Amino acid sequence: YPYCSKYEGSSSGPVTDYSTILRLSEQFLIRAEARAKQGKLSGLNSAETDMNIIRNRAGLGDISFASEAEFMSALQRERLSELFCEWGHRWLDLKRWGRADAVLAPIKGPGWQPTDVLYPIPEYQRLNSPEVSQNPGYPN
Repeated sequence: YPYCSKYEGSSSGPVTDYSTILRLSEQFLIRAEARAKQGKLSGLNSAETDMNIIRNRAGLGDISFASEAEFMSALQRERLSELFCEWGHRWLDLKRWGRADAVLAPIKGPGWQPTDVLYPIPEYQRLNSPEVSQNPGYPN
């Protein structure tokens, strides 16, 4: 698979790149998604306002949305570009939006299973709660 060298420094000197835990642009995109889910697509303190702050910072023009579906499509493109190769955001976004199967199955090929989006339930959790069974795709 291709790999990212977005934050690689020079291989001949000391590492000069630092991990960034929180980025202001990520916070704006999180708030924009929340506002869209609340129905605040446009106007003051809206999803559109937050999205355009990020776009303007990148030298892009304003964008407007007629529906939540249109906004979500734009948000997904924006997060893909803005958070490229950072902290597994893409994986968590695809899981949250229910799009992991549609996006990853063609890339991963026949080894991909719909249960690959699930995490295993730790053994100590299952021992403490016998009624809880392991997620599909993992041994009991």
